[in-house]
Amino acid sequence: MSTDQGLTIEQLMAYQSVVITQPNCPYCVKAKALLDQQGIEYSTLVLGQQLTKTVMVDFIHQFANVNVRTVPQIILAGHYIGGHDDLVAYLDRQIDNNDFDDFEL
Repeated sequence: MSTDQGLTIEQLMAYQSVVITQPNCPYCVKAKALLDQQGIEYSTLVLGQQLTKTVMVDFIHQFANVNVRTVPQIILAGHYIGGHDDLVAYLDRQIDNNDFDDFEL
């Protein structure tokens, strides 16, 4: 695939919730399963199909000022999450923050 056939950084900026993945990536599968379990809607973009690795690296650097070389790369509701382990930590924090929702003094 030539770079002019994939998405551009400007087009990627339009995605509010996206998982950038590649075929045969076990951590990508696990991350998407976690999001599905939580009922979180997202788009999936596949390296080598919708975008090149160079575009992904440049996009994440521009979006979050982070240098990455691996997948998955996850953005939820316009916020950069990171990879699979970062997603697990993010979801754990969300659950912990909800523990006191019905707490009354």
